[in-house]
Amino acid sequence: MNFFETIKAAFAAFIAAIVAFFGFGPVPAQNSMAPAEDVTRIMSFNVRCNEYEARKNVVPAIIEAYVPDSAGLQECTYQWYVRLTEELEDYAFVGVGRDTGNLDKNCGEISAVIYRKDKFDLVDSGTFWLSETPDEVSRGWDGACNRICTWVVLKNKETGLKYAHVNTHLDHMGKKARTNGVELVKEKALSFDIPTVVTGDFNFDKGTDLYNQLVTGGLKDTQDMAPDTMTGKTYHGYAGGKSGKPIDFICVNGKITDVSVYKILREKYEGTYISDHYPIYSDMIIK
Repeated sequence: MNFFETIKAAFAAFIAAIVAFFGFGPVPAQNSMAPAEDVTRIMSFNVRCNEYEARKNVVPAIIEAYVPDSAGLQECTYQWYVRLTEELEDYAFVGVGRDTGNLDKNCGEISAVIYRKDKFDLVDSGTFWLSETPDEVSRGWDGACNRICTWVVLKNKETGLKYAHVNTHLDHMGKKARTNGVELVKEKALSFDIPTVVTGDFNFDKGTDLYNQLVTGGLKDTQDMAPDTMTGKTYHGYAGGKSGKPIDFICVNGKITDVSVYKILREKYEGTYISDHYPIYSDMIIK
């Protein structure tokens, strides 16, 4: 990097810091928030199915700013699918709609996984329904909606290392649907004999019986593993604030033990919250 490039980069970083400090952001310099090369960054992001026009720029912008290696999205509609695939040129998109099993205007929520296609090859992927018939479009137990889980296996193009990313959104009404849904998601996550991450909007608070069901017997919450961590709620309903407990989680299996960072992204963009959920991310070493 020559002298002028150094000055340009320093100025961009300075402006990004000023913007973030005064709450106008995020508008960071390209890759200014990116993790180190040897770190894998996992994001969970409920993008919210409504208020599209007000947020169509900020949702892809926050992903570009923090550069996750893979991200689990919840409430991703077909409209969001089109927007994100147009804007996020460095990412590949995996997922189908919960109501049709494909991608079309009537497909319903896509519990998608996106990943950096410059860094990873897609080895395998799939989607199943959180129901008594997981291999077909269906609604489970006392659920208010069809619910799904999408998973991918990614291979690092440079190192050959693989990891699985499992992403879901549990039902907001049916207790039986959440209880059985947790078991199906957990069963899938623990079926991989490689490092595995689980992301999702689980619609239950940390510390509840259902949460304990999730994080016992093979999975751990990265919020509790990271020395650089944050506390507070993840769902805020556009009200903001910190007080409360998360309902969005990033968990890992026993093959991932080195988690350095857990962050809740509480920024606004042009005075608007990114979503009614705060996105979260974790940095970890996968080997």
